[in-house]
Amino acid sequence: MNHKYKKPTISEVDAPFLPIKIYNETKKFVYPPNAAVDALIDTGYDGYLIIPSKIFNDLKLNSSRIPQDKVLKAETVTGDSIELITAFGHLEFPDLNLLFSIEIDSTSYCSEILIGRQLLEKLIINLNGPEKTLTLG
Repeated sequence: MNHKYKKPTISEVDAPFLPIKIYNETKKFVYPPNAAVDALIDTGYDGYLIIPSKIFNDLKLNSSRIPQDKVLKAETVTGDSIELITAFGHLEFPDLNLLFSIEIDSTSYCSEILIGRQLLEKLIINLNGPEKTLTLG
């Protein structure tokens, strides 16, 4: 399935996105509730998925948080080290009916949902830069 690049909130340059749904560990809470949300592909982010704090709280992910002493710190592009909160949850690619059990990170510095390398390494993705499309298959 082809997905057109879009303009993220954190940049003026079109970038690849994928539609996803995010669930807490028990799958009782889902974001977004009635559709999918576009998540930005970020090959510079090492984890599976990082989401804004509000979404983390709305999904009630605190109930499945990983102890802070087991959570790695993240490094920003400027070299700053930031603390993450991490919990167990699920990510769905509704277009392909794929569901992954993953670790979901969050921080108050996150303003956009980002898919990182740990999840990307489980997928076959084709980026077509000239046509500004992403194909997941």
